[in-house]
Amino acid sequence: MVAKQELYDAVEEREDEIVAFMREFLAIETENPPGRNYREGAQFLADAMADRGYDVESVEVPEDVVAEYYPDRIDEERVNVLGRKTGDGRDSETDGPDIHFTGHFDVVPAGEDWSYDPYEPVVEDGRIYGRGSSDMKSGIAASLFAIDALEAAGVDIRGSVTQSMTVDEETGGFTGLGYLVDEGYVSRENTDYCVYTECFDSSRICLGHRGVLKFHVIARGEKAHGCMAHDGANAVMAMNDFLTRIAAYEEELHSRTTDLPVTPPESQRADISATMVDAGYSENVIPDRCRATFYRVLVPGETVESARGEIHDLMNAAETETGHGFDYEEIMFAEPASVPEDCDVARAYTENILEFYDETDPVVSPGSDDQRFVVNDAGIEECIVYGPGLLDQAHVVDEYVPVEEIVTAAKVMAASTADLMGVTE
Repeated sequence: MVAKQELYDAVEEREDEIVAFMREFLAIETENPPGRNYREGAQFLADAMADRGYDVESVEVPEDVVAEYYPDRIDEERVNVLGRKTGDGRDSETDGPDIHFTGHFDVVPAGEDWSYDPYEPVVEDGRIYGRGSSDMKSGIAASLFAIDALEAAGVDIRGSVTQSMTVDEETGGFTGLGYLVDEGYVSRENTDYCVYTECFDSSRICLGHRGVLKFHVIARGEKAHGCMAHDGANAVMAMNDFLTRIAAYEEELHSRTTDLPVTPPESQRADISATMVDAGYSENVIPDRCRATFYRVLVPGETVESARGEIHDLMNAAETETGHGFDYEEIMFAEPASVPEDCDVARAYTENILEFYDETDPVVSPGSDDQRFVVNDAGIEECIVYGPGLLDQAHVVDEYVPVEEIVTAAKVMAASTADLMGVTE
């Protein structure tokens, strides 16, 4: 048995190691798209886990699977990494729970206008600056050092601890955690509790997320010279009819709300946005094609299938009205996901968060993430999101994470893991 203060002390003793680990990790430029340096990132993490005594496996995604989801990126290797520790002297599969920490190590492109080099991490005023510092390499660091602290405090693992680090979350996660679930690396048979270490800060857990459907609609027409427009069929004007229908549909969606604690509150509703429009060749050519791109957000209770059906109904109505043909091209989708606030892993983390904060309230994410693969596809209800990164630092210029955030999250993770294993005093 272990006192939680021993765990806290063990994390604090490793603060310098955490910072050093983060600086080395952040220096690996794992930008997605296109999916750069994944093998280097996976090897860094595999070495880190091997040094800690994990049984490590690198999981390479076959090219045909990559081509299914990212046909324009098959030249970039997809490598996930997984490490597992099993308790010494474990006699059976029932001797303690199987606890799985998972996080992604791909990051969005850094862009320009940084005050710092995004891949030469800087530590200043208690913050670590670099692309991926909050979203979400700090979550991976916190879970690794949490288990280090557990072992340093003399805790013998009951059951098992698995750490997986995956790719491509920023573009859907299908060849990352989605692939691990498809291949059985994460399943109800080998996972009792799962913590996805995405950035919602150390003061709260996240119970789930809204869903998303990204797609193009193409209006078809017929080219003609602008001075003889009557000889053509203007695809832009056909798209205008469809966009008018989308505007009315948007109003309808805003009436579909959820009682779940989606943050911010304005996101507690379904929505749709037209985000890009592309058409035309020249100012004197009637366009025969107009493509619009849409971002449809689903609240829990909606399904991607029903959302697709509604879009096709709008397309059919526009086709009947205008006489133009309309085509649908899907980009990606993610079903909504959520778990109960009173599930065991949620209660354990909430209790330990309150050791550091006066109050805490669970949230539901406005956007989708990899939790859905564990909850929806693997069928594991005991899965929450908890990580030290700051949500408002995700994808921004001069991204940073406070060192204290990582330390606090690691303490909560260590204590909650000990609680779930039943080894705390």
